[in-house]
Amino acid sequence: MFIGTLQYGSCVIQPTALNFPSEELMDMMDRGGLNRLNQFATFLGNHLRASRQDSKLLSMLKTLDDVLYTGLPLPREEEQWAYKHGIKIRVRFIQSFKHD
Repeated sequence: MFIGTLQYGSCVIQPTALNFPSEELMDMMDRGGLNRLNQFATFLGNHLRASRQDSKLLSMLKTLDDVLYTGLPLPREEEQWAYKHGIKIRVRFIQSFKHD
C-alpha cells in the first residue's frame, strides 16, 4: 500500500481509531478527498451495515475507486450486497509461509 501511495502521489488519512465510525469515514471522503479504502473486514462490515440504513453513506461508498478488505472474510451476504449496490469491493488475502 505504501509503495502505491508513493507511486501515484497520493496521501494516507489516518483515522482516530481502527474501528472508526461511518460519520468519520464520510468526513474523510468529503474533506480529505479519500477515494480508496483499505480496512479489516470486521470494521468494513460495520460501514456496509450502516449504509443499508443511510443512503448518503451508500452513495459515498459507491464513489470510492477501490474498497479493499483483508483479515477475516466478510460474511457472504454482506459482500454480495456490496457488489449488488455498486461498491467496488475486493479482498486481499494475506499469504502465510511455512518456515522449515
